[in-house]
Amino acid sequence: MAETGLVAKLSIRLRGFVLPDTDSQFEGYVEPGTYFVLEHRKGYPTPDMDYARLEVPTLGALDTWICTRWKSQSYAVILPETKPPPVIRQNFDNDPLAVPEEKLVELLNDFTAYRYDLDHAFYPWPLPGIRVALAPPQKNNCCTFVEALTVKAFSDVHGAAFNWDARRHRQMMIASTEDLFSPVTAAIESGMALLAPSEASPPHPWTLIQGWRKQWDSGHTFLVVDHHVETDKVLVLESNAYEGLNGVGFRNLGNLRDLGVDLLGDKPLGDWWKQSDVWTWRRICSTYLSRKQAWLKVKDRKLSGI
Repeated sequence: MAETGLVAKLSIRLRGFVLPDTDSQFEGYVEPGTYFVLEHRKGYPTPDMDYARLEVPTLGALDTWICTRWKSQSYAVILPETKPPPVIRQNFDNDPLAVPEEKLVELLNDFTAYRYDLDHAFYPWPLPGIRVALAPPQKNNCCTFVEALTVKAFSDVHGAAFNWDARRHRQMMIASTEDLFSPVTAAIESGMALLAPSEASPPHPWTLIQGWRKQWDSGHTFLVVDHHVETDKVLVLESNAYEGLNGVGFRNLGNLRDLGVDLLGDKPLGDWWKQSDVWTWRRICSTYLSRKQAWLKVKDRKLSGI
C-alpha cells in the first residue's frame, strides 16, 4: 500500500477552530475517530504547540483546526495514511444465493413516489416471515428502504431457500444496542452478503453500509452501488431527506422520481463520477466515523459495472 498523506486518530472529543489558535472562532466538536489531515503545523504558533487542520465533513466548513499537542500532552496521534488497494470485484456467478442486478433495479420502480419520513415507514409489498405496514402512504426511511429492496429481491429469486424472519427484521431496524451494525449482520447471516475485508476497504458494487457520524448517534443505512476507482467517487443509493433527496434516489444526483431515466438502459446515469457534488469514498469514511459494510451477492451487473 502506498503512503499518501497523514491521518489523525482522536481518542477523545476535541474542540475545532477556524484558525490554528484556541482563541479563534470555535467551529464545533470533533468526535473521537480517524480523520484525514489537510495540514499539519508542528511547533506552531510556539514551540510548545502543534496544530492540524482536519477534514471534518460533519462541520459546516468541512474542515477545522485542532490542537494536537500542548507541551508534553498529546491530544491526537498523527500517522501516515495508507490507501487500500481497489477491491477485486467478484461476479458471484457461482454463488447459489446471488441475485441478478436487473431484479434490484426493476424493484426500484416501486419507490419512485416515496418521500422520506424518519418515524413513519411503509413498505411497497409484503415481505416473507414478517408483518410490515404497507403503503399508502408512500413514506419510508433509510433502514426500511434497504430492507424492502434487498429482502424482496432475494426472496423473489430464491423463494424458500432464502430465510427471513422477525429477528432479522429487528436487526435491520437496529432494535438492540447489542449490535449497532446489525443491518450488516443481518445481510451476512441471511446469506445475502459477505463481510468486507475491513471498514476502510473501498466498497464493492452493491455494498450495504451501516454508518454512524457519532458514537452512537446520527446513524444511516445505505447502499453503494458502485465505486469509481480513478476519482474515488461512490454511487450512493438511499432514502434520505438531505444531499439533494427527499425519498429514494442517488445522493446528489436526484430522486428516482426526478431522474426520468431507464436504469437498465445504456449508461442511464451518464458519467456520474464527474459530477462535483457526488461524494468520494474518502468523504464517506470521514463522515461516518464508525461503519461496517457487507458486499451483497449481486451478479450480471451493468448499472454498477462488471
